[in-house]
Amino acid sequence: MERFSLINKGEILLWGNILEFKRLVERIDALFKNFPETFKESMNIAQEIKECILIIDPFIDFFSKKVCSYCKNICCLNRNSRYEYDDLIYILALQEKFPIPKRNLDAKEPCYLLTEKGCKIPRYIRPSRCNWYFCKELLSEMESAPAKVFREFSNTFNLMLQLKQQMLNSFFQSLSNFQGNI
Repeated sequence: MERFSLINKGEILLWGNILEFKRLVERIDALFKNFPETFKESMNIAQEIKECILIIDPFIDFFSKKVCSYCKNICCLNRNSRYEYDDLIYILALQEKFPIPKRNLDAKEPCYLLTEKGCKIPRYIRPSRCNWYFCKELLSEMESAPAKVFREFSNTFNLMLQLKQQMLNSFFQSLSNFQGNI
């Protein structure tokens, strides 16, 4: 068995090496699957994050459909769909199947998750940089919503960010106390 080394933070720089990326996913996934009690708090908080995203998804989706379908600047490129370590931990804490690309990705190509009907995965497992990038036009449309609706979105979004930080703190604390092998 292999000793688990500390995970980095920020962007995962393995998109040009899918095999190595797949190994990283498998190692983190093994922590949650083999030691659920050790990472229980992180897994519970990940569920709360998912619930926040499910609450705000219809709001974002409504305005995205209004703006993005007419936009000339396509944001859905591989360079904007790269997962970060935080995303990886969150998705695997949910015990979701991580959407690993089938080949190495070119940053300028359309996102590997994009279809003619939009993204092929639900918002709650999309990369943060994809989910939370709001161009000027989209943000302007979102801000035009009734004040109460926009405030509810904003409050839920901020709660989700706080929960994500709590989940990461819990994960790294559990990892630092971890004595097992995977």
